[in-house]
Amino acid sequence: MCTALARQAAAAAFVASLAAPLAAQDRPEYGPTLEARVQPYNHAGAVPGMATVSDWVVPGQEMKWFLMAGLPNPGAMTVCGIGAGDAGTLADKLARSAFVWELKVLPSKYENGSTTFGLEWARYQADNPGRPVVEEKSTLTLREGERKTIDLVRGASGSHDCGNDSAVVDVAAGYKENRQFADTMLEFEIWLTQRRSNGDAVVRRFAGMGRQGDGVDFSFVPVRSAVEVSTPDRVAYDVFTTVQGTIRGRMQPNGRIALTVDTSRRDGVGPQAAGPSGFAGNGGRKLLDVAPGETIEIELPAPGGRSTIGARGAVAAPRTGAPSPSQSATSVVNGRLVIDNAIFFQGQRTSLIVQVKPVRE
Repeated sequence: MCTALARQAAAAAFVASLAAPLAAQDRPEYGPTLEARVQPYNHAGAVPGMATVSDWVVPGQEMKWFLMAGLPNPGAMTVCGIGAGDAGTLADKLARSAFVWELKVLPSKYENGSTTFGLEWARYQADNPGRPVVEEKSTLTLREGERKTIDLVRGASGSHDCGNDSAVVDVAAGYKENRQFADTMLEFEIWLTQRRSNGDAVVRRFAGMGRQGDGVDFSFVPVRSAVEVSTPDRVAYDVFTTVQGTIRGRMQPNGRIALTVDTSRRDGVGPQAAGPSGFAGNGGRKLLDVAPGETIEIELPAPGGRSTIGARGAVAAPRTGAPSPSQSATSVVNGRLVIDNAIFFQGQRTSLIVQVKPVRE
């Protein structure tokens, strides 16, 4: 078993190497992308279709896109019919559509599996030609698979009854897979290990599979840690540690696997028989480069914050050295049991041990 250092995924190196606009023959076969989408909704809230446009993430290289919805009748503004593209002119789009969105997207950075980009967009309408009805400029950072809604319009009621009530416009970060590995299935094994200060360990195991590039969600049965406290009603309390996250793997041409592991940890106090009443938590992301079958260990972020629960009449058990309230892991304040998570878990270590390999037929 060994601890691996986080490295940038191959996609990040690929993006960093691009310094000039890409000619058609030089376009990459795989890597991070950005996408814009228009999506109508009907009376029942169902999605009858969508139109999308996308391109590669190349820092410094601007993308210009159009999204369209509806028929070009100023007296009957509907969202019947949608379209998307990166060619043509605004005037041409407005001549054919009730709503036209013009988007300018400028990627500035791709690192740690996230894309940062400037977004400038405006919505034009056939019933108000000549100037944008809405416009906005912003800087966004999106993780792979994350979407951000930027606009919503509603069609005129009862006009050209196509069944669509509204249309939503969003942008998203994605990734185009290497065709060589697009159908590869990966098998993941993850062990959650919480090692106590006395050397004892609690271990949980997760096993799952996912296609190349797909996120696989994982979660574990909470790990319980007993609270040293006495109450008149003799209720026993535990701190419950819940760990969950998403793991994503990609085979690389060199035979290694690029891993992205997003993990969150939450700690909360509650009666042993009922579970926690609330949580304090944090999370993080690791990018790793591993060999198939290699075992790596990821130490989780240190716990922080406080968790509390009503426990009127509770009295904290005495501790050697009688620490002051500011240094106590367990205290009772105004009838509430308070756990300082950082102190409570001092001397303990929580980690994930991860192994991934391609599924062999």
